[in-house]
Amino acid sequence: MLSVLNQDYPFKEYIVIDGGSTDGSIDIIRKYESLLAYWVSEPDKGIFDAMNKGIARCSGDLIGILNADDWYEYEILNEVANRYVETSGSQVIHGMMRNFQTDEFYNITGNSILRLRYDMIQHPTCFVPKKIYETYGHFDSHYNYSGDYDLIMRFVKSGVVFSFIEKVLVNFRLGGASSKSQADVEMWKVRMKYGLISQMEGWIRLSMIPIKTILKKILK
Repeated sequence: MLSVLNQDYPFKEYIVIDGGSTDGSIDIIRKYESLLAYWVSEPDKGIFDAMNKGIARCSGDLIGILNADDWYEYEILNEVANRYVETSGSQVIHGMMRNFQTDEFYNITGNSILRLRYDMIQHPTCFVPKKIYETYGHFDSHYNYSGDYDLIMRFVKSGVVFSFIEKVLVNFRLGGASSKSQADVEMWKVRMKYGLISQMEGWIRLSMIPIKTILKKILK
């Protein structure tokens, strides 16, 4: 939360959507609630349902989504706002992400949309103009893990332009929901849906996932 609140960009609106946590998160939120535009803690239908709730509450022109346990680099909102003006508010802005395994630095990633066949761009770094959400829709909450991949592919297929900032915008801790094997199933289905791979290759890949899961358990 402090990585957002300590940004010196003056025109920010901070909205917190919590899924009914019982781990002390509410106490932390209440500590800073005077600095929040809105917050709620209630059960939801998953990660992407929560993101859609947040988007619906936003009154600003440009929307960034930061997940629990991740944090922004200092002063990146100024840089993102400048890029928003430079691109006339018509492009999705994204950048590089520093990854940590627990508290140890792991690597830095920053993919172009040209690599979407092989890998997703770093969604936590994405800032999406509200008008793009209004035109092409929000996250499909039927997905548990790959709703971001589906959304980015929908934008790309619709001709939305992406603007890359060659700089670390977000710090990310590995090991969240997207690391589950079920996420691989959804990922391959998204690639099949948008024609990134053939149906035959997709079904071969899907059939291999249970085998890989069993091998991982055996080799542990």
